[in-house]
Amino acid sequence: MENIIEIKNITKSYYVGKVPTKALDNVSLNIKKGEILVILGASGGGKTTLLNLVSGLDKIDKNKNSKILYENKDISKYSDSKMTKFRKRNLGFIFQTYNLLEHLNVYENVLVGSSLGRKKVDVHSIIETVGLKQHEKKYMHQLSGGEQQRVSIARALAKKPKVMFCDEPTGALDEKTGKVVLQSLVEANNKYDTTLIIVTHNPGIALIGDKIIKMNSGKIVDEIINEKRTDPKDIPWG
Repeated sequence: MENIIEIKNITKSYYVGKVPTKALDNVSLNIKKGEILVILGASGGGKTTLLNLVSGLDKIDKNKNSKILYENKDISKYSDSKMTKFRKRNLGFIFQTYNLLEHLNVYENVLVGSSLGRKKVDVHSIIETVGLKQHEKKYMHQLSGGEQQRVSIARALAKKPKVMFCDEPTGALDEKTGKVVLQSLVEANNKYDTTLIIVTHNPGIALIGDKIIKMNSGKIVDEIINEKRTDPKDIPWG
């Protein structure tokens, strides 16, 4: 598989007064098209910082050797407005908080997602992919937390993103519900070939990935190629 993203020597520092603290320290990584990449590590290790930089939600420290290449285009040099357009056209996001529209039903929430993309999609099919076909007409207050998270996955998929960023997508869910949500993500990867980048502190979740990187103190300390993904229903939890 070809690389969809190439990260080269990126660093991110935050300042307290004039004193810099490195949240990310000279990180390089390749991500293949259609891959499930899991970024694993404890809180404060640099996982979310890496996700925010690769997705263009934050900017890397300026350095002539630092690049984030997306299909061979250096998006780290994009202006804010160009980056916003790029994210809208190419990227999807799933967070712990669902950020759904309470006054719209499931179908309508996913339809909003489809309106942000450039390609026409079958909203009913996407809702079926995440296992919510029978809930299309329900409103958010009628759904469980796991069902709402699956609506947020469907809404992100409705843009037909090339890459989807998932920041602790099961962090607020119990084991049973979390595994259902992970199954929806794997199903989306299989059906649409969407590249998934999942941030988690849970080692069990890492087993669903094709590649696992472990982070500590702003560095990648290990990179593991997983020859065979584990089905989400079979992973250890916690």
